[in-house]
Amino acid sequence: MLESPGMRSIFAVGVGMLLALLIALLVVGGILAPVLSAVFGLEVDKARAVPVILPLLLFVAAFSFYFGGMIAAFKAPARRRLHGVLVVPAALVLSAGLNLGSGEGPLPGLDDARGVVLTVLFLLVSVAASFVGGHRGDALYVQTQMAASRRRR
Repeated sequence: MLESPGMRSIFAVGVGMLLALLIALLVVGGILAPVLSAVFGLEVDKARAVPVILPLLLFVAAFSFYFGGMIAAFKAPARRRLHGVLVVPAALVLSAGLNLGSGEGPLPGLDDARGVVLTVLFLLVSVAASFVGGHRGDALYVQTQMAASRRRR
């Protein structure tokens, strides 16, 4: 099933996207939810919450796309760093496609300049983190191959 390099590439990027999504959901829904509800309570004042929540969400995006890029690079058949970085654009395209399929615009909520700036900021942080993760995934692959060849001798 995954014998062609194209299918292996799609699988690698898909696994990276799924891992990034799972990590983000676990961190935001599992770890940060009780903390944020204790700090802000049930009623969240936007002006008070944004300076605290924004750095946390940027960290979550970077953390999740780092590991997503790392697993995509490790699983890729070739050009491992490229596959690590492709996790973010693939997630963006998939998200826009799902939004269009549900009848909304490709990126709903981008009505003002603040939303565009925040989106660009999240994309830059995510791409940088997936690049670093892709680099690490490539290094892990090389290290694993060297250890496997030593074991075969």
